[in-house]
Amino acid sequence: MVDTKLYVGVYQGPDIPQSFRVYAENVQRYLPGQGVSVIPFIDKRSLPKSVDVLWDIRSGGGNPPPHFLLGNHLPPLVVTVHGFAPVALNGWEYFRTLKGLIMSERYANRKRALWEDAHTAVAGIIAVSAFVKEEAVQFTNVSAEKIYVCHHGVDKEVFTTQPGVEPEGYFFHISNGEPRKNIHRIVRAFRRLRRNHNAQLVLKLPEHSARQYEGIDGVRVITGFLKADELADLYCRALAFIFPSLYEGFGIPIIEAMACGCPVITSDTSACPEVAGEAGLTVDPRDENALLEAMLAFCHDMKNRPERVASGLRRGEDFSWSKSAQCHVGVLRKTAQIGCRIDES
Repeated sequence: MVDTKLYVGVYQGPDIPQSFRVYAENVQRYLPGQGVSVIPFIDKRSLPKSVDVLWDIRSGGGNPPPHFLLGNHLPPLVVTVHGFAPVALNGWEYFRTLKGLIMSERYANRKRALWEDAHTAVAGIIAVSAFVKEEAVQFTNVSAEKIYVCHHGVDKEVFTTQPGVEPEGYFFHISNGEPRKNIHRIVRAFRRLRRNHNAQLVLKLPEHSARQYEGIDGVRVITGFLKADELADLYCRALAFIFPSLYEGFGIPIIEAMACGCPVITSDTSACPEVAGEAGLTVDPRDENALLEAMLAFCHDMKNRPERVASGLRRGEDFSWSKSAQCHVGVLRKTAQIGCRIDES
């Protein structure tokens, strides 16, 4: 039996990264079946007038909700927080420029100040991992009691095993190419691997960050749009997926790879070990030797690969967009009961 209909205004502004849109679309497709009606809006002018709760899906990089969502006489506000990478990492690791190194502390302080102004208007935070919840407590001034962990999911109709497909001897990496994705260390470790092994490295990156890796021996760079089934095929045929990020709020590619039967090498920091569990081979992402040893393990010890594949498949079963949507609905219904914000000053 479905609870009373819940009307949710979902902020989908023009500045939302594609990965956030994928998250929101996957969660929202399960909401109507749980008695939730979604009313999207993109700015203050299109703010819906009669909803039970407002939901901002796009808080990443330490950014608080936009100011127009913080006023009085509005429905309760729920914010999905994806992470605080530019606040948590030092300037060189996040920006990898001298200007970024110099400006990073000022940037972080500004984001903290904005959250200081915003936190009293936030009725609830959906953190995409327990790691992000800990950081939200630290950086937003929102109390832990108002922060709920709802893990992401994986589309198992697309990201699944392909019976009969054997690994083709390449390590695979996909990301947005930001410095925190640690691609320069992946490539350095791989070039050392190539001295004695005929492995390949396939990088799926945006064009602007791919240029510097073109022409490197053994490296194949893919740019441009990939359909989901094409991405799944790359996972299925890879020797292993390598994802040693310096910072991840969640890391959806980890569970996409596992669901496809692709073993995962990932970081022992941020949300990566939380998501990978015991199924992932975790390493210190700042240790190039550790990355090399992890890749060598898959080159030398193929007999243990099936065990890692099976472990990853079991871990992948722990995540689904349906389960994630149920968690979201619980948070949205709970915060909707708070009622309209009023000025208590």
